[in-house]
Formats: sequence, C-alpha cells, structure tokens
Amino acid sequence: MQGLVTKARRNTSFGYKAEYAMTTEERVITAVRVNDGAYVDGTQFHELMDLTKECGVTIEEVFGDRAYFKKPILDKIKELEASAYIPVNAMAYRVDEDLFSCNKDSDEWFCEQGNKTERKKHSKDKRGRESYKYYFEKEKCRNCPLRDECIKEKRIGKILVVSINGPEFYGYSQFQKTEEFKEKYKKRACQEWKNGEMKNFHGLGRAKGYGLKSMSTQAKLTAIAVNSKNTLLFKCLFYTINFFFLEEQQLIRFSMKFGYKKTDFFSGFGRFLCS
Repeated sequence: MQGLVTKARRNTSFGYKAEYAMTTEERVITAVRVNDGAYVDGTQFHELMDLTKECGVTIEEVFGDRAYFKKPILDKIKELEASAYIPVNAMAYRVDEDLFSCNKDSDEWFCEQGNKTERKKHSKDKRGRESYKYYFEKEKCRNCPLRDECIKEKRIGKILVVSINGPEFYGYSQFQKTEEFKEKYKKRACQEWKNGEMKNFHGLGRAKGYGLKSMSTQAKLTAIAVNSKNTLLFKCLFYTINFFFLEEQQLIRFSMKFGYKKTDFFSGFGRFLCS
C-alpha cells in the first residue's frame, strides 16, 4: 500500500491521498480508498484487507513501508495468519540494539557489558502513553567501565525505558535483519512502479475534479484501467503461448508421418520428444 500524495512535516499542502492494496505477483489492485492530504497512512488498513479478502485473494504476505509499522496493523496481519514484511519504524521502536538486546521468553534485557535486568515496572505518563521500565542489577552497574557514558542521572543502576510493545517489536527488528526479509521485501517495489504508472500515464497525479467524491471516483476508475491492462496483457500472453505450443505439436505429428523416430524438438517453451 502506498499514499500517492505526500507532504513534508511542518509544510502545509492541499491534495489527496489514494491508498490501495495490490497483489505483488499479478499487480492487480484489489481495494482503493481516497482521503484528504492530512490522512495518516494505514488508518484504513483493516478495511482494505477485508475488501481484498472479499475479492477471493488469499493473503499470505503483507508488504508496506515504515508508515505501516503499527501495533493494530501488525495484529491484523497476525489475525490473517500472514507474514508481515514491514520495516521497523524508529518512531515506534527506539531501542539502540548495539547496546541492548532482549530475551522475549524470559522478558529480560541485556546490555553490551553482560548485565541483565532484574525487574520491570509499568508506567504511564501524563499523555496516557504506556511503557515499561526495566531495572538493571545495581552492583554490576556500579562497577561497569561504561557507567559514566551509560548513566547520566544520579542513580546506581541503569533504567531502560521501553514502549509497551517494545519486546514484541524487538522480534520484528531482528527478523528485519535476516536475508529472508531483505529478499522478500524487494517485492514491495512493484507498488512504486504502479504509482508511477497511474500518475504518469493515467493522470492520477492531478485531480480532474473538485472534492473528495470526485477524486475517489477518479482513483477507482484509474485502478479499473490499470487492472484491465494487466488482464488483457495476460490473456494475450496466454493465447500466444498456446499458439506456439500448438505449432510445436503439429510439427511433431507432421514429422512422425514421414517415419522420424525419437526426434527431439527444442523451443523456448520446452523440449518435446517423439518416440
């Protein structure tokens, strides 16, 4: 999924955002939603997934950029029993993994010097944001050679503040570093190509009318147009392959009439053996 119209922080702009779901292999758009320029990416993720399922698509993998690394979205992907290939967003997960690592099974954090947390405490700030405070062993912190760099406050032991979803996000962060993730995530590039196709060749980069309803209609008609192109291209390719395949079969039958035995025929579509 991708917003077609974006705006930089602290800059005011007027425009629309078209968010859509698309299959990675066939590149068929399954759902489209259009909102104003202030729309936050991923807000309608659940609706897009439900519409995609209604199309008869089996969702096994979900790709998205960092804007979609959110707890509700990750939970929805789990509910679908699919794999999430979404890079970790630094705004949601701010742990420096060069200094700290986590054991999700024991719910413990470790520092680079080998010290580990001995307890944790749930906290909530004035804005209602929840987090966990993990307390490291005081005696090991007292004698740590990196104490002055690690602990700025006047306390003995280090306190690591992690978001309420920190341990879970740590698992996603580790998965992001694997070769499997890096290789699979290359599939997301097809959405950038689709964006360029719709904006540059079908005029979606500029609104043809006024109002959200008009832009929504334009985005949906554009999706229908690019889907129709893909379907037509697939059918043409299918009939072309069938044509050449039939030509090969006719050639084989023709040669066998003249008594050729065990003759091999090669083509770009395979190897045929007459016996």
